[in-house]
Amino acid sequence: MTQNIDPRQLAYAAGAARQASETANQALAVAQGHSQAFDQVNRRLDDIQKNFTVQRGSSGGPPNIQYVENIPGRRIPFDLLVRIPIGSGINSVQQSTIQVSQEGPFVAVARMAIIVSQLQVQRTDPTSGAKATFFGRSYGRQRPIHSAWDLMDGMPRQEVLQSGMAFPGTGAPHILSPSNGSPFRSMESDFTVKFLNAGSSFPRGNIEVPSAFWTPQINAPFELGALDVFERGEQLTFEVQPLHVNNPPFGDIQGFASANDNFPFLASGWDYVEGINDQVSVAADATDPIVRLNDAMLWIGFHGYRIVQPAGSGPY
Repeated sequence: MTQNIDPRQLAYAAGAARQASETANQALAVAQGHSQAFDQVNRRLDDIQKNFTVQRGSSGGPPNIQYVENIPGRRIPFDLLVRIPIGSGINSVQQSTIQVSQEGPFVAVARMAIIVSQLQVQRTDPTSGAKATFFGRSYGRQRPIHSAWDLMDGMPRQEVLQSGMAFPGTGAPHILSPSNGSPFRSMESDFTVKFLNAGSSFPRGNIEVPSAFWTPQINAPFELGALDVFERGEQLTFEVQPLHVNNPPFGDIQGFASANDNFPFLASGWDYVEGINDQVSVAADATDPIVRLNDAMLWIGFHGYRIVQPAGSGPY
């Protein structure tokens, strides 16, 4: 049986189908537009990520952070050191400054220091007045910068009597007695070290550090807690405060030209180490013929590497 369809219903259904098709096409166009936008955003993010990986490394992080490993330039092992004279009898603050050159930044990995003895002895002949200068036994030798590892501290010593043979040449220059048995190593030093960085980077602690904390053990480098980057042009200043003069005579017996004249002189605490003959004097003689010049040179600074860069290669 054939069913009659109302033409008006057919026209209505056809119109509804066309409207639905148009709506679907519009939705598809919008979706395609969103997809293209998303593709553009993803491509841009990929470009940013690739550029960030090349310039900043693959570890991620904010793009305004420059990692040491990614600073361009050739790495060259380098020791950044200054020399600070520590003269005889000096216990005031001594300082020295060094500037990072324009070839590239310096990256410190450890700090280190040593003191070199420059001890000399000046003798005045009591008869002629002629003066002669000699090197002490420690001259040119490298000494610790702190006494924390002085294992001989307080060790008892056996008294050695001076022979009665005439001076010079046939006497006994190696005098060892309770008066000059010093508990310290000859030309051993103790300091506080204050390090100042005058530059654009974050300042360091700016406090005095005992020299026992500057190098551990006797003279081992002190490894830093992190790589320390010093930019081109920064000024590094070391302020060193000696805690005592070089080879201080404190505590020795002053027997020169007195009733206890057979004792070594007040400053003879290191004579049996340095090879100085403080022979027995004549009570009427009021002048010690020996003048000790306990000079030293402190070497202090950082171990690390330079990043050599061409001119105009960036802020570092």
